[in-house]
Amino acid sequence: MIYKEAIQDAISMHDLPAEWSPELLKEAELIAQKTKQTKYRKDLTTLPFATIDGEDAKDFDDAIYCQKNAGGYSLYVAIADVSFYVEVGSRLDKEALKRGTSIYFPGTVIPMLPEKLSNDICSLRPNEDRCAMVCQMSLDAEGNRLSYKFFSALINSQARLTYKQVEGHIKNSELLKDPEVISSIHSLDRLTSARLKLRQQRHALEINPKEAILELSQNQEVKNIIVKKPMRAHKLVEESMLLANECSAEFMQERFGFGVFRIHEDPDPSKLEVLKKYFQIPAQVAKESSPLETINYCLKKAAEKKDDSGQILVLQTLARAEYSTNNLGHFGLQLKQYSHFTSPIRRYPDLLTHRMINKSLAHAKGGYNQSQLQDMCEDSSVLERRAEKASRQVEQVLICSFLKDKIGSEVDGVVTGVTDFGLFVNLEAYFISGLLHVSDLPGDRYHLIQGANILKGKRTGKSFKLGQRIKVKIMAISPLDRKINLVIADGK
Repeated sequence: MIYKEAIQDAISMHDLPAEWSPELLKEAELIAQKTKQTKYRKDLTTLPFATIDGEDAKDFDDAIYCQKNAGGYSLYVAIADVSFYVEVGSRLDKEALKRGTSIYFPGTVIPMLPEKLSNDICSLRPNEDRCAMVCQMSLDAEGNRLSYKFFSALINSQARLTYKQVEGHIKNSELLKDPEVISSIHSLDRLTSARLKLRQQRHALEINPKEAILELSQNQEVKNIIVKKPMRAHKLVEESMLLANECSAEFMQERFGFGVFRIHEDPDPSKLEVLKKYFQIPAQVAKESSPLETINYCLKKAAEKKDDSGQILVLQTLARAEYSTNNLGHFGLQLKQYSHFTSPIRRYPDLLTHRMINKSLAHAKGGYNQSQLQDMCEDSSVLERRAEKASRQVEQVLICSFLKDKIGSEVDGVVTGVTDFGLFVNLEAYFISGLLHVSDLPGDRYHLIQGANILKGKRTGKSFKLGQRIKVKIMAISPLDRKINLVIADGK
């Protein structure tokens, strides 16, 4: 069975911690019985919080409540209080640090915390009292943040909503029933419009490459590859989370002078040069443009031409976002400071952020020193990359398996990589790349023009370059090796 084999391969190749020891499960059971302390928690159980997630979500990290008032908005972002249950230095804490993040595969997940915590006692399930860390913000009518505060609370989510339900309600006001939840969603919708205007004004990057959703059959084979639809409902949640993450970064910077920051540095100049060539930016314009202006120009062109490969190339040009105790800002979001606070059930850095905020609120002495924390940040960045590679690997195996009955058929592709041994061609409809080996390019011997991303024929002068659209034929597929061999469709 290819599905199980693909996951098993990923587990062994990336050394993923896929099992829980009996000791850890026992510790999780004991922790789950911990009494929800209320003496220092604000009782917000009457506020109409709601969670908004995908239809198959089981761990609910965040719940939102938004209220329109005379001067603007009050926004409450409640996040599962994992730090209350997972104590520093406990067995579970050490295991979570070792895992770093939950790892998502189509149809399954390797969680960072045992399910007793991730899907049950920490999860903000509807109509159940839950411990939460709350970021309460006050914003003006234009969406500018005026003030914020963090505190521990007890909440009771009044609705478990899906993105589809919220989208349907925003568009035709029919699907939701609870009047208080409806009022909160309407206020949040208006606030989101204001926040998106501000996002545009600060020139934050708008990168929206198409994402694949693999629909699995009952026996866990891919039956369909569908494109994830961008929804307004996603933006409602996204903008709320961005605000809370920004507040947490500001809080740590002010109180400690360091923190657990999510940093995104400026792009590498040499990669920018490749991008300028691909988008044919005139030399004078390129010379006068800042990296931000260059990237936004390219994104605009890619959007106008509906050029997904152009968007992917922009993504490849950008630096990787990482965790650091040094606040270096976030290039993509165009924010001076940014952190991760909103997903402590599935990301260890968020748990660290919660602990720092809690330490300050409790006026506690001692705790993390910066170099200790920096080591944890660097480890978390490495583990995040491992999780991404493992997820992508399983996805590619499943897509290759799905394409096996397409051997011999012709498909449209775009050149996304040029090397001396051939072309990497993105098969856009299937979200995967194949290799067109240089020896299979017809009618000539091709050589790589260094620095130009071009393969050129010695005799004919015919060339293949980055971004070029070509029709290819699928010749062979090896799913577990994630290899697809291609040739030019018409053989010319």
